[in-house]
Amino acid sequence: MLNERQLSLLVKLEHQSSSLAELAQSAGVSARTISRDIDYLNFTLSGRARVNNQGSAGVQLDILDRKHYFQLLQRHDHDDQLLALLLLNGFTTRLQLADALDLPETLVADKLVKLRQRYEKVFCIAGRPGVGYFIDEPETRQILILANLLKKDPFISPLTGFNYAAVERLTSSLASLQGWPAIGRDYVVSMVLAVWAMRNVIRSVPLSEGDHDIAFCIENAGFYFNQKILSVLVSLLDELQLQATRITPEVIQHLLTETLSAHPGGELDAQLVEDLTGHVTRCAASPVWVAESRQGSMNNLKAAWPVAFDMSIRFITLLREQLGLLISDSDLIGLYFACALERHQTERQPVILLAEQNAIATVNKLAIERDIPNSRVHIARSVAEMIGLREELQPVCIINNSHLELDESVSNVLNIRNIITPGGISQIKDFLDTVFIRQNLDRLFPIEGSFHEDNSPEDSWLEICARVSQRLVKHKHLTADEAWRICQREQEGENLIVNQLAIPHCWSERETSFRGFFITLSHPLTVNHEPVSHLLIACASASARHELKIFSYLARTLYKHLPGEITGLKNAGEFVRLLRE
Repeated sequence: MLNERQLSLLVKLEHQSSSLAELAQSAGVSARTISRDIDYLNFTLSGRARVNNQGSAGVQLDILDRKHYFQLLQRHDHDDQLLALLLLNGFTTRLQLADALDLPETLVADKLVKLRQRYEKVFCIAGRPGVGYFIDEPETRQILILANLLKKDPFISPLTGFNYAAVERLTSSLASLQGWPAIGRDYVVSMVLAVWAMRNVIRSVPLSEGDHDIAFCIENAGFYFNQKILSVLVSLLDELQLQATRITPEVIQHLLTETLSAHPGGELDAQLVEDLTGHVTRCAASPVWVAESRQGSMNNLKAAWPVAFDMSIRFITLLREQLGLLISDSDLIGLYFACALERHQTERQPVILLAEQNAIATVNKLAIERDIPNSRVHIARSVAEMIGLREELQPVCIINNSHLELDESVSNVLNIRNIITPGGISQIKDFLDTVFIRQNLDRLFPIEGSFHEDNSPEDSWLEICARVSQRLVKHKHLTADEAWRICQREQEGENLIVNQLAIPHCWSERETSFRGFFITLSHPLTVNHEPVSHLLIACASASARHELKIFSYLARTLYKHLPGEITGLKNAGEFVRLLRE
């Protein structure tokens, strides 16, 4: 069984590699203890994942089988059992939870704090002194939360009283049910189990005659529902079915148009409408309040495509305001927006391929244009021809695929000999994605606009953002409108944090280039439950396509370094030098 320290170690490594010393300091134990934990973790993970100590590169977690890795963690962390106990018992003290889970009371107290943080945007875990803890949500929401838990594992708590044979009979009996076509049969099964498990604590009774088909299926499986409990179940299923039927491509198209009006850097196409219509329909019919498996950190994706995740927050807000539909998985919706942006990154970039062998040049040209869709390759068979093409095309990259020597004054040259391999293709793609940024780091991250913020430990994150933004306005690095947008964005709670560097940002309607101002802090703080040592105020032009790649470049570059290196940066000059590495 994994202990709390070992589980916390895995969670930290899901986000990023860390040094052995940093892991030991965070856990309050010795480096030798962490090394023993790593050995035990590798034994327990049984090939689903592996923790590797890479020395100077830090300790890294390689997840080999994501689905079974996260399922394994869920069996070790007791979190779902704790939630089930709160749902099935109402007010429950820490001591009662500790006895039921056979855990120390101090560990249960720590778990309650972490569960509150994990689910604070989804549902509320509340407590009353001398009474106990409970899920502070309407009764229907509590049923849906328990249904989510039982969909993951019907035998999550001995209090439910299910056995394998009963669940199998119910699943088989409901397989041919004709009602509620938008709701998956497995979700209907979990709803039946949740209502049955909570039958003694349900108070509200909706007006419903009940569905005789499902009543027959339930009784056939060996469960007995009186009219009150059956009415609760049927009413809930009817409401979910009704919500799902309200989601149409036309509705989604309208919401997307409104979303993109505030984020002109986004892209709207038929594929995005189709993807989101399907996803939102599934969310409406089968709400997910507790994910079936922990998704791990999306910090890398958020940092690469912040505009996509910003749009997902706005889109979900519109769903709630206009349709009354509550959806919790803004990250997953953000992925659809990110895919749409990726589809439209098709601006052709000229590349010169210097090659003496015509056959090899032709093969390499086809390989590059096939695997790097935003490239257009021009073949030069001599240095003189290459110089002529360079003056005419202004290429972003010259690939020396020959044995000819080029003058050192020729910039942006990649030397790749013979047939270009997949590794060479990756090298070219990375070069094309970052060449503009690497050539303009001093302009994109101006040192003269950066400064040190002497914050106090008592300052809130929003106070710091407002103070820093106003100082940038005073020195004419930001407009008042851009400063307002940055502070407004930070109040939405989905803060962009990359390796302990917070990036408050906005999308400017001005066509000026990207501006990033590195601000050091006197005192680190916690933002959205993540440590922050410094911040980068970023303002991007929504109409400039290449500026979206700056965030991806920042993510890739910053995550190559250990957190201690980011914390130790003293000024903007050191920050820019780190980006050059």
